[in-house]
Amino acid sequence: MMKHYHIYVFSQDSCPPCNILKDYVQTLTKDEQGELDFVPIRTVTGSRTALAEELDVNLTPTMVVVHEEFDEYKEVPVETVVGARAIMETLPATLDAYTYAHPE
Repeated sequence: MMKHYHIYVFSQDSCPPCNILKDYVQTLTKDEQGELDFVPIRTVTGSRTALAEELDVNLTPTMVVVHEEFDEYKEVPVETVVGARAIMETLPATLDAYTYAHPE
């Protein structure tokens, strides 16, 4: 069974909760870490990045799981979690549900 999901974590450098989350991610296995794609929420000019706009992300940290729909070449959000504590609490289950980081 092929899983067509991607996990984005939106963050910014000047965000203490984002730094706490990044420290937590460093405690995960390399396979688990490899499943997370940290992306900035804002560009250098201060506007939201195109991906943040597309997925309607306004706060950091925010984790968004998207389903990759190749027939339409788009990503559809299936789960959004906001806040470092909430992300850390749900991350193991999210990795189990949407990735191959944990062998079955």
